[in-house]
Amino acid sequence: MKTIAILGSTGVLGTKALEVVRDYPGDFKVISLVTGHEGEKFEAQIREFKPEYSGVGTGALVKAVEGVDLVIVAVVGRVGIEPTLAALKMGKIVGLATKEVLVLEGEKVMELVEKHKGQIVPIDSEHSALWQSLKSGSKKEIKRLYLTMGKGKISEMSEAEKAKLTPEQVLQRKTWVMGQKIGIDSATCINKAFEVIEAKWLFNVKPEQIKVVVHPEYVCHSLVEFVDGSMITELGVPEMKRYLSYAMFYPERRKVKGVESLRLEGKSLSFEAVNLDKFLGLKLGFMALEKGKKGAEVLYETDEKAVELFLKGKIKFTEIVPMIRAEMEKI
Repeated sequence: MKTIAILGSTGVLGTKALEVVRDYPGDFKVISLVTGHEGEKFEAQIREFKPEYSGVGTGALVKAVEGVDLVIVAVVGRVGIEPTLAALKMGKIVGLATKEVLVLEGEKVMELVEKHKGQIVPIDSEHSALWQSLKSGSKKEIKRLYLTMGKGKISEMSEAEKAKLTPEQVLQRKTWVMGQKIGIDSATCINKAFEVIEAKWLFNVKPEQIKVVVHPEYVCHSLVEFVDGSMITELGVPEMKRYLSYAMFYPERRKVKGVESLRLEGKSLSFEAVNLDKFLGLKLGFMALEKGKKGAEVLYETDEKAVELFLKGKIKFTEIVPMIRAEMEKI
């Protein structure tokens, strides 16, 4: 039985992680649950899973990683950094969903993985897809990593139309269920910019080895091209419970209950080049890598401020990326 801590247990991913525990009660023992805010949902989780430790707020995060085999980091924001570093210093397996950890402290995280023999198993669909595809070869055999991105209605809009978008309109998404911040970041392509930075650290590749392609069907979740020309990918229905299950059972695989398998009949795969001059938010990820740690910090911090201003109706959707770019150009 694997002992587990879930940081961010009442969020979208934390809730799905507990679904996996509920599906396989003989395989997991929940030792720690942490959430950002008290509430009925958290109280219900405590009653059901009876953790040895439960806590509310950032102060509870580091204590929660003690005495477990696996830590699921699914909190929002940079508060996920400290417990991740603490878990890696203890040589633990970390199922990582919080982007800020690798975006802001990628070098330190990977140094700790190497030093203490812990492990990061990515939960993001794109990075999990790359992680799984890399079972076909070694990191030194990588020629290029392809991150896929969707193609929503916003990408087809004129600048005038985008300027009129409300937060509610931006957050109307059909494929993935996600929180407000990541929903806005996905629409501006800043989320994909973060994924570029994550990929650089997680897979130890150069920025020029990372390429982003548009894949409208949401079937292929990223690809690895090896030096011999072979391309390996992971296909499946766009459901985060699959990636959580893979991280939680790693290195084994189990049936993901309640999630249907992908039906290939009638499906097609198409890929389109990404115009970085059109998707300016994505371009900021590569700019951040050029500018080093400070670039990533400014990208993250300014984006956080800009998204908050947009959600409050103080700036337009089309002002988010220019606001970030202006700050990054000052570095």
